[in-house]
Amino acid sequence: MRVLRKSVALLAIATLLGGGTAQAETPIFEVQSLDGRGNNRAHPEWGTVGEAYSRIAPARYADGTGQPVAGPNARYVSNRIFADGRQNFLSERDVSQWAQVWAQFVDHTFGLREDTATDSSIPWDNAAPLETVRNDLGSIPMRRSGVVEGTYEQKNIVSSYLDGWAVYGGTQERLNWLRDGAKLLMPGNMLPRRQARGGDGSDAPVMTGPFGAITTGTGVVAGDMRANENATITAVQTLFAREHNRIVDRLPKSLSDEEKFQIARKVVSAEQQWITYHEFLPAMGVRLAPYRGYRPDVRTSLANEFATVGYRSHSMVRGDFKVVTNASRYTPQQLETLRARGMTVTPHGDKVEIQILPRLLPFNPDLVDEVQIGPLLQSFGLQPENRNDEVVDEDTLRSIIFLIPGCQPRCLTAVIDVSALDVERGRDHGIAAYNDLRRAYGLAPKPSFRAITGEATQEFPADPELTPGDEINDPDSLDYVRPGVRRTTTAARLKAIYGDIAGLDAVVGMMAEPRLPGSEFGELQHAIWKRQFEALRDGDRFFHANDPALRIIKARYGIDHRRTLGDVIAANTDIRRGDLAHDVFRAHPSVG
Repeated sequence: MRVLRKSVALLAIATLLGGGTAQAETPIFEVQSLDGRGNNRAHPEWGTVGEAYSRIAPARYADGTGQPVAGPNARYVSNRIFADGRQNFLSERDVSQWAQVWAQFVDHTFGLREDTATDSSIPWDNAAPLETVRNDLGSIPMRRSGVVEGTYEQKNIVSSYLDGWAVYGGTQERLNWLRDGAKLLMPGNMLPRRQARGGDGSDAPVMTGPFGAITTGTGVVAGDMRANENATITAVQTLFAREHNRIVDRLPKSLSDEEKFQIARKVVSAEQQWITYHEFLPAMGVRLAPYRGYRPDVRTSLANEFATVGYRSHSMVRGDFKVVTNASRYTPQQLETLRARGMTVTPHGDKVEIQILPRLLPFNPDLVDEVQIGPLLQSFGLQPENRNDEVVDEDTLRSIIFLIPGCQPRCLTAVIDVSALDVERGRDHGIAAYNDLRRAYGLAPKPSFRAITGEATQEFPADPELTPGDEINDPDSLDYVRPGVRRTTTAARLKAIYGDIAGLDAVVGMMAEPRLPGSEFGELQHAIWKRQFEALRDGDRFFHANDPALRIIKARYGIDHRRTLGDVIAANTDIRRGDLAHDVFRAHPSVG
């Protein structure tokens, strides 16, 4: 009886908000908007598409009105701080690669800046000391971020909620293309290609390609335009589209398509929240204050400092993936195809190991079909990700090489350095300097570079062969004298680059901090994540722990959103639950 009263009350709310009379097509609960509008009834614009990122610290611009501050060349910084020397070290807490994959999926749910036509490329000098990669373009391409009209504040062009955006998108037009009645369009149980509705695909929603937005071609289409960025994100997008359709199949046939669709959408969004707060954040060692219920005074809008600095956890990304599965899954011809694609295929009795290199992942949705989605998703839990420190994987993110079309008289190359872009993007967005950001998050400022890193010295070792001041350009300065320890301290290199701690870029200082006990993060990064994820939880009226509709769905249809990521994988692939770790965010190489 109590459930029935709640259903009637929620139906009345849905009717009121919908502006019409209740019909058979109306779900028994309030339907959350696609663009975030109305989540907060007192402030309906909070968290909506196109809203400015909020700020925790005052903006830092050279002129106070949008001109980026000057600083050492971002690639120069990258070559001396972020270069890994081909020695990446793994998470000491055995956090699996699922963390880096899930982090990107969540990022594609609540954050996306807008590019403008204003060039802000990072100059590149092939002859510079410590430069080991040739870039024929002469710069790292970058454009300034778009701002809200009439302000100098950058805008978020997705909604700032954990609301299933990556699966369903933010406009009715995109969702109409993706929908197939109550289900999502999935030919062959895979994400639709652009031509799935006929023609050349030009009528499909815009998706991101390697050189900007694409409106033609054969890429997959999903709620978020970045679903083709790499095969790992394509696989997760596919998983949750399947999960939506699986839930629809469990609902009574007597329900309308709209009712079934909205029930499945609500459960999928809540599952993603459950996984984020009950598996992902604990795995990362992020400790939140206890949940006390919905607070309409809390603004969920992403902080510029979170989106531009705190969530730039690129150091953790390990680009190679290892699939270990039954050899019987593949025909000899399929294995040869994988080899021809550049994968290393090694038989081990009735098992086969497939090594997938970083260069094979970007804009390659075919890989999900060729390797098979079940083994691929399972593989994310087999290996630990990289340790969250100041070094970034060379091939995966720090020196991504692209061939410039046309090879006459020789092939020309362009290079992307994501870590250098992180530094320059912080300047573009007017992010406060490192110590100012610490103050804004309630942390004491650091008095020296060695206080930041926790190292014993911020001076270079004496070297009679070098002129004082030249140590920062000495290639030997980055040599490892033992695992994890370089000949020079990070503090010494930071001091030589920046001179004064007052001008230290926040993202550089944050990455150089030692990790807190029981966490993947240093002090500043943990504070940034804690504040943001508490706001995303506390200011969301549809957060799973506050939404009575989820209890109604469970009572009426037996569908519970409280499912682990391993449960979701097992329910939507041919991988058995027992062949996955209970917590897939912890590396378990023996499982499988």
